[in-house]
Amino acid sequence: MPISRDNDVAVPEPGGGPPLSVPSALQRWAVTGRDRAVVTALVEEGALLSREDVCRVLVRDDGPGGPRCDWVRLAGRLDGLELTASERVFLALLLSMAGSQQVELSLVQHLDEGRLAIVLRALVRLSGNSRIAVGTRV
Repeated sequence: MPISRDNDVAVPEPGGGPPLSVPSALQRWAVTGRDRAVVTALVEEGALLSREDVCRVLVRDDGPGGPRCDWVRLAGRLDGLELTASERVFLALLLSMAGSQQVELSLVQHLDEGRLAIVLRALVRLSGNSRIAVGTRV
């Protein structure tokens, strides 16, 4: 499978068009509020979706609709991936937003600043509130 210039694994576009990157393909797939919030967070974080081992467990491309996220599969195999504590907590929190597992919110204390901001923005997206901004205080 070819690699795109932005270092994302390329996925053939349904219907034989040009290949889409994994993030682009997953963003097209994510139509529910939960899926959109979690996929957007993964794309924003970037590092985990660029890892082949994570994509192998997360991304399924075995149906006519093209690539999709398999949250349940990722939740079941999370402990088998070689992740840092921050990466594991980040994915666990996102999986809880996707509805695949339950985690304690106190786990946010193990996130680095960048991933914490991404999780907070994902929570705001999930809530459907477009007025709250999460970012650096001035």
